[in-house]
Formats: sequence, structure tokens, C-alpha cells
Amino acid sequence: MKMFSGYPCIGIAIVVLVAVSVLFAGCTTNSGQGAPAPVSTPVQVSTPVQVSTPVQVSTPVQVSTNVSASLPYGVTISVPAGWTRQDVFASGVRDYGATTINIANFYSPNAIPGDKASYTALSIDVDIDPVADFEKYFNNATLAVTKAYGEPTTVEAHSYTITIAGYKSYELDFQSAEVKGTYIFTSTENGMYIFAFKVPNKRLAVQAFQDEIVDIYKSIRINPPLVVVTQHR
Repeated sequence: MKMFSGYPCIGIAIVVLVAVSVLFAGCTTNSGQGAPAPVSTPVQVSTPVQVSTPVQVSTPVQVSTNVSASLPYGVTISVPAGWTRQDVFASGVRDYGATTINIANFYSPNAIPGDKASYTALSIDVDIDPVADFEKYFNNATLAVTKAYGEPTTVEAHSYTITIAGYKSYELDFQSAEVKGTYIFTSTENGMYIFAFKVPNKRLAVQAFQDEIVDIYKSIRINPPLVVVTQHR
């Protein structure tokens, strides 16, 4: 009868136990190295936009360069600030042939440096007698101006119908070798108003004259009835 020893079985059991331990250890190690550590995604921070402050642009202020003058007999007129005023209030015969009251004169600065005579003169006159025939009055004035400035040369004269302060007016433009003028006759129920512009017939002086007189005579206001003022004698 054969007898079997128990030692070989014990050896096989130990080998199996070791193998299982190694396998278990490997599984444990791999499980420890499983999921990677989470990596945070950087947050995008936007750069603030620089908003420019709007520039305040001031509106240019219109500064008047004219001076308004109130005169006797209800006349208001505006002239450039550089002009000078002379109050006269004297009666006499004018170059347009009528006897009138010269209430004021205005004079511009010299248009030509060094030429003291190169200024525009404005005479404002009133004929206090109502005029029955305006056309006859104006024609006589034209003849008188032609005679006053037409010797020894011929005066070139032109007339126009315009409106001043709502009143019918005649404009007389004339020119001689020495003088250029624009005379405006305005007929009202209380008399005749004469606005006489005159300048030496020199190119620069005439240019300044033409640039200024239109705005001046457009500014004229006449407010009848006339207030009679005692004349200075």
C-alpha cells in the first residue's frame, strides 16, 4: 500500500497565494494612477474699452460790427463801428440844388493809407416841405448834381427806383473824374429825406464805398410824423 506525503500540496498553495497577492497589488497600483488631475481652464478677462470724452465745441458768437444812431426827424441808421458821427443841424443849399436841414454827417476811416481824403462821407438831410411832384424834384436834383460836378468833365448819372423804410425812393448814382456818389431821395408825407454818399473817385476808396453803403441804406428807418426841432442859427 502506497503512502502519499502532504508537502507538495502545501507548496502549490503558497505559489497560488503569492500570484494572487502580486495580481492584487498590481491592480491596486494601477487604480491609484487612474484619472489625471484636473487642470483649470484660464478665464479670459476682457480689456476695458477706453471711451473718449466728447470735446465741447462752442458755437461762435456773432458780434455786430455796426453802430445804430438815432437822429432827429425820426431817422435811425446803422453804420460800421469805425465811422465817426458829426451832428450838424444847419440849413443851407446843397449840391443837389435844394435848401435842406443837414441833421448829421458820418465819415468812414481812410481807405488808402496816407491819403487823408480817401474816406466816404454820408450827409443826412431833411427838406421839411412836403413835395407835391417827386419826379420833378428828383430831376431838378439830378441837373444840379451834374452842374456841380460836371465841369470841365461830363458826369455819368443813373437813376433807380428803390424802397427805403417802406417809402418810394429814387437813387442817383453819378461819377466824375474826381467824385463818385450815390444820393438817395426818399419822399414821405412829412417831407423829403436825402441820404448823400460821396467818395473820391479812387479805386480803393470806391471799392470800400461800394462794399459798405448798401448795408447802410438798407438799415435806414424813418418814423414820421416829424418832430419839429428849433434850428440852430
